Amino acid sequence: MASMVDSFKTGEVPKPTDLTRKIEVIGAGLGRTGTMSFSAALEKLLNGPVYHSGNMLISDEESTAKTWSQILDPVAESQIVCSSLRSMLAGYVAVTDTWGAAFTPELLDLYPDAIVICTVREPEAWWKSWIGLPINAVSAWQLKVLKFVLWPVPALRYSPAAQERLWRRFPKHYGILPGLPNSKDYLQHHIDWLKRIVPSERMHFFDVKDGWEPLCKILDVPIPGDPFPRINENAAMKELNEMMMEMVYARWGMILGGTAVAVVSAVMARRLF
Repeated sequence: MASMVDSFKTGEVPKPTDLTRKIEVIGAGLGRTGTMSFSAALEKLLNGPVYHSGNMLISDEESTAKTWSQILDPVAESQIVCSSLRSMLAGYVAVTDTWGAAFTPELLDLYPDAIVICTVREPEAWWKSWIGLPINAVSAWQLKVLKFVLWPVPALRYSPAAQERLWRRFPKHYGILPGLPNSKDYLQHHIDWLKRIVPSERMHFFDVKDGWEPLCKILDVPIPGDPFPRINENAAMKELNEMMMEMVYARWGMILGGTAVAVVSAVMARRLF
């Protein structure tokens, strides 16, 4: 079975082959809390594919990217949100990372037998890692530039709108003013929200630093003999960003034949990624 990590390396996202499989774990942790290592661990323990937010970023499926962008809008109709999630997640055993976490209330209803596991991290370390990724600190005008830069790139063209809508959806959940995370306190807002909406018997918290034992206890499965996956998220994101940059270069090169506009667009994209 091709893993989520393999997908990041190859730029190809394999489709689940057994569509009867359903979501067993709702990974409600924000990005930069070890969600890639967590996803790889779940793939092994649950013996099935995991849908990580990065799946969309490396997929060339226009319809899927557009759907994510649409349903992230906090005013999207609940019926459309739920039907879209059910369709996109068919065959996956878990969903993880920030975009999936934004739909925890809907996923709780769609998959009543699933448990919620929120990956956690020391707030200072999380914040340092979070703002270290340029796309997490873009301003409103930079998002507009990014919309232009990514316009020719299939699927990725929907990312800026999705990003803007995401940071209206989460604050609405938390009961705070809309906007990007602006301090380490955002992590606590997220945890407090989860504790309010998820029944205690379905809510679990997990730090990837603790390895297999607590996760296997939560899932009630044997501890594997293999080492716990330790994925360098910074390196993985750098690799992903470089791959996206290659797509930006290629598309603008095709359209503009390597003119100055293409160069400017590439420079802006590099700064924003």
